[in-house]
Amino acid sequence: MKFDSSRRKFLQAGLALPAAGLVSSYQPLSANRVPQPTAYRMLGKTGLRVSAVGSGVGITPDPEVLARAIDLGVNYFDTARGYGAGESEHITGAALKGKRSRVVLASKTDARTKADVIKDMDASLKALDTDYLDIWHLHSRDTPDTITDEAVEACLLLKEQGKTRFIGTSTHDINAVVDTILKIGQFDVVQTTYSYALNAPFRQASIARLNEAGIGVVAMKVIIAVAGFVPRDVELKDDGPLAAIKWVLLNPAISTTVPYVKNIAELEMNVRAMTEPYTPADEKMLYVRNEAIRSRYCRMCYECKGQCPKGVPVTDELRFLAYNDFGGNYSQAHDYFSRLPQKIRKVHCSDCEVCAIQCPNGVDVQKRLIRAQGMLA
Repeated sequence: MKFDSSRRKFLQAGLALPAAGLVSSYQPLSANRVPQPTAYRMLGKTGLRVSAVGSGVGITPDPEVLARAIDLGVNYFDTARGYGAGESEHITGAALKGKRSRVVLASKTDARTKADVIKDMDASLKALDTDYLDIWHLHSRDTPDTITDEAVEACLLLKEQGKTRFIGTSTHDINAVVDTILKIGQFDVVQTTYSYALNAPFRQASIARLNEAGIGVVAMKVIIAVAGFVPRDVELKDDGPLAAIKWVLLNPAISTTVPYVKNIAELEMNVRAMTEPYTPADEKMLYVRNEAIRSRYCRMCYECKGQCPKGVPVTDELRFLAYNDFGGNYSQAHDYFSRLPQKIRKVHCSDCEVCAIQCPNGVDVQKRLIRAQGMLA
């Protein structure tokens, strides 16, 4: 990737050590974890060359940020039919007008039936003002039963018709669906959660299996929590997102990432992750922040699945709360919470004297669920 002199200014910016004191158990970064700087990677066996830092456009994308991203060499853009009831796709389509051939464009469907998957594709193409998508995902499939045969059949039909070049699925619980994905053997791409805060052996192993099968892996939730939240109208003065993305890119099995950025300053900093090595200073920063949020941020290990006697989907509710508390997006948090069955939305964890869930990662589950229910119900 070539940058003009004005773009080199932020690439040459130094990374300061975090001001917070470091705990004595911190272990220095091992030399073999420093990757060679890279800008583009292959997306599995698709043949698509994608920027290691992509763009998760979010529910309300900023057209100026999207335009600047393309100028900086970002070429992977991810949205979904359900983001903002289609508004995200409309804004993205308008922002990419005249630049479609320069980007790899992905969108997603929540539909389960063949007819609805096809209907969503047609609506997405119209909203995005394009004749085709590069990737069409089945959205948020966290259990094997959600990857329905007819939804897969619809995706294959759309691929045959040329409405999408490749098909994929997104998931938060990769461990629960990786066997199903590999057994079906039709998916070209998988988008899943992966970050410093969401680093677990099962997640690493599942990503490795996908990579070995030639499936492109797109990492999401890469900067939430440990990077800190910066409002769109606040000047960025923190290198947390940069360090968080650089950590994710240490894994060669990750094809690209889709961080949501709120302003151009944050975008420009994130792009630096494609050309700068991961340093001991980065490791210290992320370690300290990871420990600071231990009681508040769910690590999506899913050890609590099915344990609540009242049926609360603990990980889901904590993830919705994180959209607000760590992502600064109340609308997204409220929207996802409102989709839960009414019976579940009426559960109040404050009624329980003792929580049945004891988080192995130290999250104060009951306190966080009470906050989620009080704020989002």
